Formats: sequence, C-alpha cells, structure tokens
Amino acid sequence: MKKLISVLLSLAILACVCCAFPVAAADDFVVASGVLVSYNGTASDVTLPDNVTSVGASAFEGNTHIRSVTIPSSVYEIGDRAFYGCTALNEVNGGENIAGVGTFAFRDTPYFDSLTEKYSKLGHVLLWYNGTSESVSLPFDCTAIAPYAFARCETLSSFRADGELVRIGDGAFYGCSKLSSVSLPPSVSEIGGYAFDGTPFLESQGEFAVLGDGVLVKYQGTGSDIRIPGEVRRIASNAFAGLSCIERVRLTGDLYSVDAYAFADCINLSEVIFYEGLAYIGDGAFRGCRALTQIVTPTTLSYIGQYAFNGDSTLILACISGDDLAISYNAFKGCTGMRVALLSDGVTAMYDGAFNGCSALEGISISPYTTDIGSKALNGCTNVTVCCLKNTVAAKTLTGSKIETLRGDVDGDGDFNIVDTTVIQCYVARKLALDGDQMANADINFDADIDVNDATMIQMILAEIIDY
Repeated sequence: MKKLISVLLSLAILACVCCAFPVAAADDFVVASGVLVSYNGTASDVTLPDNVTSVGASAFEGNTHIRSVTIPSSVYEIGDRAFYGCTALNEVNGGENIAGVGTFAFRDTPYFDSLTEKYSKLGHVLLWYNGTSESVSLPFDCTAIAPYAFARCETLSSFRADGELVRIGDGAFYGCSKLSSVSLPPSVSEIGGYAFDGTPFLESQGEFAVLGDGVLVKYQGTGSDIRIPGEVRRIASNAFAGLSCIERVRLTGDLYSVDAYAFADCINLSEVIFYEGLAYIGDGAFRGCRALTQIVTPTTLSYIGQYAFNGDSTLILACISGDDLAISYNAFKGCTGMRVALLSDGVTAMYDGAFNGCSALEGISISPYTTDIGSKALNGCTNVTVCCLKNTVAAKTLTGSKIETLRGDVDGDGDFNIVDTTVIQCYVARKLALDGDQMANADINFDADIDVNDATMIQMILAEIIDY
C-alpha cells in the first residue's frame, strides 16, 4: 500500500511540475530564413528549434516566463537585446557554436548577473571579463568579444589577442582609462562603435585609427576634405558620427563596408564620392547628413540599410546602382528634398518605406529586374511618377502612384520620337533642365545615369535595330 501511495505521489508531483513549467511548442516560434524572429509562448524551459541559425534582435526581450534556454549547435549568432530583461532567465545551455553576441543580449537577467568566472564565455564569445589584472591575454579559442565585455575596467593597461579573434563588439573596452597597449591579430575584421573610446590607446593612434584587418575605428582629425586611406577595408560604426568639420568624403581604396551610423549627423557633409568595391552601407550610415545633395552609388553595392539616409533633407538626386542590391526599410525616409531617384537594373529589392515621406519626389525609374518591391515602398510620395515597363512588378505593385510605361517619352507629349533624343542630348550638354519625372523617363537603359547612351538607345529603337 505504501509503495502504491509513493508512486501516486510521484505522479502527482510530476503533473504539477509539468503544469507549472510548460514545454515550448513548435508554433510558439516565428522563424524566417533561419532567424528566430520572435517567441510567443509562455514556457519556462525553452529549447530552440534545430532549424534556427541565429536568434534575432529582441526575440525574447521582456519575457518574464522563461527560466532556462537550450541553444542547439545550429545557432551561430545571438542578436542585440535578444534576451534583454528576461528577469527569470538563470540558465543557458548549449550554444557551443555561437560566434557572435549582440549588444545587451543578456542584460538584466539572473544568468548574466551570475557570470563570475574571470573569462565568462558562451560558445566562442567572451561575454564578460571579471578579472582585475593589469595585463590580459585573450583565451585562444575566443573568436569574438561581446559588447562592453571589458568596459570601464579601471585596472586594465595592456591587452593582447593571439588567437583567431575576428569580432570586437560595441564599446568592448569603452572607458578603460589606463588601457595604453593593445595587440590585435590581422584576423580582426569587425570592430563595433566606440570600442576603444575613452582609452589612452585610441588617443595614440593618430588621425586615422586603423586596427586589425583594415578597420577604421575612429577619425580623430579636424579636416573638412577627407580621403579614406587605401588600407581601410571597413569603416566601423560611429567612426565619424557627429563631426561637423567634415564637408567632403572620398571612399577610396579597398573599402567594402560602411557600418551603421558611421557618418551619422555629419551636418555639413555635402559630398560623398563612392568607389567601386563598396558592397555594404549599414543602418543609419549617413542619417542626418543635412547638407548632402546627391549620391551616386557603385555597381558593386549589395545593401543599403534601414534609415541609411534618413532625414537628409537636401538630398535632391539619388543614382542607385548595385549588384543584386536591396534597398532596405526606410532607407531614404524623410529625404524631403529628393526630386528624382534612378535605380539601375542591378537593384533587385526595394522594401516598404524605402522612400517613405519623400514628399518632393517627382520621378523614380525602376527596372524589370527589381522584382521584390514592397507595396508601401513609396509611402508618402504623393507626387511621384513611377517610370517602368509594362507588366513588371513595379507596374503591378505601386498602383497607388502614377505609372508611366512609355519609356523615353522625355518631353511628355505622349509620343516616342527623335525629339526625345534631342532633349536628352541638350540635358547632357547642360543646355536645359529636366523635371524629376522627365529624368526618370530619360534613363531608358536603367543604368542609373542619363547620358548619350540613352539618346543612342532611343535612336536604335526608332530605327528598329533593337526591340523596345
């Protein structure tokens, strides 16, 4: 009898536990292309699905139910604020392949507060340094340093990384007031914003502070006309942010990335010269550059981030070329002075809000190769004419705007003839001006430029040498 009662009590306790700590169901997870976008469940013990490769920004933020999370070996990245404010989270299991952890990913959690080891790691990432040594050598198997991992470490004077370190997060050594010696391997290719601000080491690096594999972490000069040194491959987040002295920038050399907010709020920056090879313009990279009047992007560009040119109110002309280029959400939001945008046939995606609130936009040319277009891409562009071809995605999707499919009718007389070639030639010779919709219609070959080639193409079409 006692044995029976014992079994029944055990089952009752197990049932209570199961009720108190439910298991996460598969449909509680929102996953897109391997990214865990959000978790909508209330389970206390959560195991991430095996198809997840990264945990997106704020995916669990503020979840007060989760006590433990098990991260499968498929996950390589934890995004910004992913578990921020999960006030019951005290246990993180697995994650042996994690190579990157974003800003404040685990802040305000019991798990983060319990990190007491000198080198507290998750996967290959140093999450937090708890030591008081004057000299630190990073463990060999660390490939990344999480944001603010050493921030305000007042005893640290020397840091060395000899292993395979690749990434240094935002503010990693921020405010280390005695840090004067830093040795980094050439494998370091990504350094976050303000990573070394407030250190004697950064102050000693001169006008252009270039570290690792050509990462420009900070501009410390006072020049107005800036030519990026040839060895720079990447401009780190906030490297030039808020500098009112800068008026002109030439992005030369082997530069492939301008990271988030790199030139944000450079209020007197009026000209940016892009060179071939640049592939990436990060979120907010040129946000608030209120003196910028035009941009001409290189054909190698593949991404323009969210809010990249947000609030650049004097930007009149955007000639956007690229290589399988995606123009992200709100990239040109609030560019209230923009009159014309010419998109080359290398632009394949234009997401919702891409030109949000560009109230002066008169014309935009969109090629047949732009096949991923958000229906709200031109939200707030009340006077725009979309110049495209018949039966294209642009013509079918942007129905809230005026659609012009008679490409090359630059003079707007409803006919396609030799007069239009003359108008283009006169424009190229600077003998007349064109309205924004006329300019968008003149770029008949979708190369994000208006030149003699467009006039020649019209002539060849009229002569039936090529089809229209």
